Amino acid sequence: MKEVALITLHGMGKVKPDYYDELEKELKKELGSEWTKVSFQNVQYAPILQQPEDELWQAMMSEPSNDLDATRLRQFFLYGFGDAGSLEHSSHRRKDKYLAVQKEIFKTFEHAYLDIGGNQNRPVIIVAQSLGCQVISNYIWDAEHGLNIFKDYTDDERKESFMRLKTCENLITTGCNIPLFNAGLQERKCFPRPHPSFRWDNYYDPDDVLGWPLRQLGDSYNLIVRDHPINAGGLIASWNPFSHGQYWGDKDVIKPLASIIRSKLS
Repeated sequence: MKEVALITLHGMGKVKPDYYDELEKELKKELGSEWTKVSFQNVQYAPILQQPEDELWQAMMSEPSNDLDATRLRQFFLYGFGDAGSLEHSSHRRKDKYLAVQKEIFKTFEHAYLDIGGNQNRPVIIVAQSLGCQVISNYIWDAEHGLNIFKDYTDDERKESFMRLKTCENLITTGCNIPLFNAGLQERKCFPRPHPSFRWDNYYDPDDVLGWPLRQLGDSYNLIVRDHPINAGGLIASWNPFSHGQYWGDKDVIKPLASIIRSKLS
């Protein structure tokens, strides 16, 4: 029987379906046979946003009069910030994309619930990268306040408790860009703790311009977030913005995450 649920969420941009490969490989090395006790589930929300972005990119590239330079950088910004901007727009106006992403997270937690044998007391650990940090923050906020997909949600008491993340004890974020979404707000509020012992560890590389510390966002963040500056990536990427894609294989993330998982196992 699986003893702990480990859920991952990818970041912005054109994401490969196996985005979690490096994380899984390194955790298997650290945990050995204990890995078999982990229900490893991965949220795949990129396809919800990818098709319209692909179509727009092709339209831009096929128009000769555009004559655009720096196409690789342009594509990075279009796909990356297109994800972020589209979800933010959808959350306040047409909610179809926002709700579709939240339902994808919900579905992943359902798979985890079945994999742990319907035991709502099994601990949940979430690892989110980049835009995924804002995405899971929205999910936890909605679950705690009964909004959007949780507005009329009721189920078996045990399952509902699990789906509302009442057993979520750890959130690990890497390259988190939540400040890009709420920097202009006078008052910034974090979601309430879903579990009494809930802990949020935020890892960021100071060279990563898309990864930020979070405690300065306000008192509600400062109460539950622990910021960890690290040097993500190897010789080529660790000293520049390319470090944004290097967190999940980095020992400064893997080793404490493996330690957290091990502490939940009997």
